[in-house]
Amino acid sequence: MKITTLRAAALACVAFLILLVSAKQASAATYVGIQIGVPPPAPPAAVYHPWARPYPGAVWIAGHHEWVNGRWVWVGGYYAYPPRRGAVWVSARYHGGYYYPGHWR
Repeated sequence: MKITTLRAAALACVAFLILLVSAKQASAATYVGIQIGVPPPAPPAAVYHPWARPYPGAVWIAGHHEWVNGRWVWVGGYYAYPPRRGAVWVSARYHGGYYYPGHWR
């Protein structure tokens, strides 16, 4: 009689463990998130106007949003020196569901 009770208890434990494991697997698939693309940036918090050039040939790069570590970060305007003669700064833009960062052309 003890063996039957022991078997029943063992079967109950195995059934409980199977139920517990299957419940965790089922709930894990429930919380899968998919993100396609990058959300558009928020409007700028402030308007920056260029001040006097700090050196000849300096190019004003207007304030813009950049995608950093999974979120949009505002970068204030600043002067930069072009990497080569005749280079032109192309501002960052968001067009047709895609984000194009600013770059030198």
